[in-house]
Amino acid sequence: MSDVLGSVRFEDPWILALLGVVLAGIALAIVRGRRPSAGLLFSSIGLLPPTRAGWRVRFRGVLVAVRVAALVMFIVALARPQIVRASVESVSEGIDVVLAVDVSGSMSEAGFGGSTKIDAVKRVVNDFLGGLRNDRVGIVIFSGEAIVLGPPTLDYAASQKLMAPVDTGLLAGGTAIGTGLATAINVLRDSQAHSKVVILLTDGENNSGDISPIDAANMAKLLGVRVYTIGALTVSSTPDKDVPSDTVDAQLMRRIAEPTGGHFYSVSDENSLAEVYREIESLEKSRVGTREYTDYQEAHLAFLILGAALLFGEIALAATLFRRVP
Repeated sequence: MSDVLGSVRFEDPWILALLGVVLAGIALAIVRGRRPSAGLLFSSIGLLPPTRAGWRVRFRGVLVAVRVAALVMFIVALARPQIVRASVESVSEGIDVVLAVDVSGSMSEAGFGGSTKIDAVKRVVNDFLGGLRNDRVGIVIFSGEAIVLGPPTLDYAASQKLMAPVDTGLLAGGTAIGTGLATAINVLRDSQAHSKVVILLTDGENNSGDISPIDAANMAKLLGVRVYTIGALTVSSTPDKDVPSDTVDAQLMRRIAEPTGGHFYSVSDENSLAEVYREIESLEKSRVGTREYTDYQEAHLAFLILGAALLFGEIALAATLFRRVP
């Protein structure tokens, strides 16, 4: 969140019309001052000794200027000047993400751009975490069961350390996509973030677990969690061309993601996977957008105090240095 000093506004600007009354009073005083003043009749001005007006007489106009300034300050104070401060929320704030990563045995297969899928995923997640700034990220791993590796946090270094030793074979066998998704959604249940996201990566079909993927997707929709699904395809080389595997249930992945406002991606190498994570992050930031809050700080007290000081100063000067005697 950043504060930007804007401009100055008046809550009751119509009161500033009183400045016209002050200007009219000044104009009237000038006109009256130019009229001939009363005096004594002498047969010859030469009978009066030559004199020069003293400094008190010459600077007596200061009293009028001070009084006018005091009146202006009072009028401005009555109009209630306010300093406008605009608070802008950065687009990178307000996003909670949970990465749900499949660690079933098939993730150890080679053919994912020259690397095993689990190793490629770990490198991509490590780089993804290293490029974040204000998004909270949690990690869930699943195969036949699911566990929360780390809750949403801004401590990306800690999340990277948690992800580093992850490998296949840590959990029960199978691929429980519904269980993995439900566990990730449960992590976000109490989140107050403006955008709540699960990015689920798997390389297989749902074949275990007590929660169906569609039921988990309905849970996500109910809680306002957007789900993005990624299918990690193994590429097999043939004499003619490279053929990606069809082990991922693309139709199911779309049925999970699209009703929640998410999207399904299929990737077959590390670079395309990294691009997908970056695209999802960019999409979520654009969804959150920027939000502006306007705050008004009252400033009339300063003008009121200054006006009072000027008025008392004018009274004090009139009673001392510029005192008039009959």
